[in-house]
Amino acid sequence: MTIQQLFDIQHAILQAPMVGAGSTDLVAAVSNAGGLGATGAAPMKPEGLRAHIREIREKTDQPFNVNLFSPASEMYDQSVKLGTKAKALLEDYHRELGLAELPEPRALFGPAEAQLDVLIDEKVPVISFHFGVEADHVHKIHAAGLKVISSATTIDEALTLEALGVDAVIAQGAEAGGHRGTFLGDYRQALIGTLALVPQIVDAVKIPVIAAGGIMDARGIVACRSLGAAAVQMGTAFLGCPETRIPPLWLSELKRSTPSRTTVTSAMSGKPARGLRNRYISEMESLDEPLLPYSLQYSMSVPLRKKALEIGNADFPTMWSGQGIQLLREIPAGELVSQWVAESGQLSTELAGIAI
Repeated sequence: MTIQQLFDIQHAILQAPMVGAGSTDLVAAVSNAGGLGATGAAPMKPEGLRAHIREIREKTDQPFNVNLFSPASEMYDQSVKLGTKAKALLEDYHRELGLAELPEPRALFGPAEAQLDVLIDEKVPVISFHFGVEADHVHKIHAAGLKVISSATTIDEALTLEALGVDAVIAQGAEAGGHRGTFLGDYRQALIGTLALVPQIVDAVKIPVIAAGGIMDARGIVACRSLGAAAVQMGTAFLGCPETRIPPLWLSELKRSTPSRTTVTSAMSGKPARGLRNRYISEMESLDEPLLPYSLQYSMSVPLRKKALEIGNADFPTMWSGQGIQLLREIPAGELVSQWVAESGQLSTELAGIAI
């Protein structure tokens, strides 16, 4: 079965569910163009999530994906305290930007169980997970007649997801922007490039594989399909679309950056994620003490990041980005999908005539 048949879509192009960078307009634009639009729902409370889903449905009658973080990502040691060096650094930042006292550490995402109940109740066609998936969640989703997919950053993770019964696995290469989906072992051993990761996962599992990481245009799409991927998932490639509505500062920093500025760091959220290196990341990484666990670490910079975006200060915001950064196109999402489809077809024809 093809991905198009599995998800009832026209093109094997999935939009990555980017928390903080998407919109219902983006989801609808991609789905209306024949791809699979997606929204990152991890920070949404149940009733807000329900309203969000219904807003998407007002803009498209096509299938779409809603992404959650695994409940395992919500578990942390509640006795942990902010380190003295990190506290002093954050207090300096607050004084610099004229902010009040530091916030108390708090969990930012979930609860995944309640969020999933909403998705099932609303019959969201495709439900995806990051940081792994629970067996009972897969069963609940399938019992409702819906599809479930999840990210893998290693062959072992892909095999684990297949054994749990997911419908397809997303092979997330090291080039991908945003949080690493690693849920088994040390993420540093799971920083495997898309070119190496995808064909090995394709050979290891019997379910469809969706390639992700560094894919920005027809060249990346065709390359991944030739590696055996049934589809591609693209995130950074959509950050230039007007429907994405990322803050102007984030977009301007993307446009003037190079791949070497992106870095995988836990300093921002407490979990490894790829984004644009800035002062906050560099100085937080330099501290000789443990970070707070995810997502408590993330919560400590909420007022700082908000204020920095308001005043156009790139030292402090979160600006997730993959390594394909210089291939960004600033055009509407639906038009972008159509261009990729046309250019991929043309490139495939051209490559068919090349002798190796």
